[in-house]
Amino acid sequence: MEAVIAVANQKGGVGKSVTSASLAAELAQRGHQTLLVDADPQANATAHFLPYEKVTVSIGDVMVELGTTQTVPFKAAIVETELEHLDLIPSSIKFSNFEKEPSIAISRLRTHLDSLKDDYEYVIIDTPPTLGQILTTTLLASTHMLIPVSAHPLAQDGLQYLMHTFKQVCGLNPRLKLLGIVSTMFDTRTTVSAESHKMLLEKFGDVVFDTMIHTNVKLAESPSYNRPVQLYAPNSRAAVLYSDLTDEILGRLKAMSGSKNIHLLKDKGSVSAAK
Repeated sequence: MEAVIAVANQKGGVGKSVTSASLAAELAQRGHQTLLVDADPQANATAHFLPYEKVTVSIGDVMVELGTTQTVPFKAAIVETELEHLDLIPSSIKFSNFEKEPSIAISRLRTHLDSLKDDYEYVIIDTPPTLGQILTTTLLASTHMLIPVSAHPLAQDGLQYLMHTFKQVCGLNPRLKLLGIVSTMFDTRTTVSAESHKMLLEKFGDVVFDTMIHTNVKLAESPSYNRPVQLYAPNSRAAVLYSDLTDEILGRLKAMSGSKNIHLLKDKGSVSAAK
């Protein structure tokens, strides 16, 4: 397994699920055996591949132990998608009960994914817009964290809390690295987006990816058709941008493979890539 990437942000509506689904689809289209794990009880990443009513076994059935109910094997939750090299572990509202599980349960996902290390090159995990136990569990199971930040006012508020959680989990999971920050929902028609992105660059520097994901109607439409944008609108600007982002991610993963962890800059409350 080359990398397990948790796509995380404590804010909702920042393009987290569409980034998870699009990155997984792009990797699969390039021939990389990929697993998309939907760890958000809202199941928005799942909606990019199948209707909610067709979810018979979800991550909640694997991870949540309710009374005497037996959990199902991890592999039993894996479903094939339309893309040859992409499998999915769907989510459902049942997974929200994982927040009530004892703290010892935070290692379950890592144990399950470790059992699949020879089956997949990449695992992409969509996470909920919270700083709770589900996020801690996914970061503990991951090798990298990717943060989508929308190019909107106040979008960067609260990032310090996400980074605090990241730093705490790094103490338990030394392999965890910050992959980077991607600016999403960028609207070229407004000065607000440009100013928001400028602030992001000033605060986080080279941790921010060069590729910006622009607001695009095809991205908004694709979940309604249960298809990622690469299949729904393969010639759209959105599909091209996620291809460009994937190029950057693969390049950064290669460069980081022998580097130290990305660290926090205490004096600025920011982050910087290790050289």
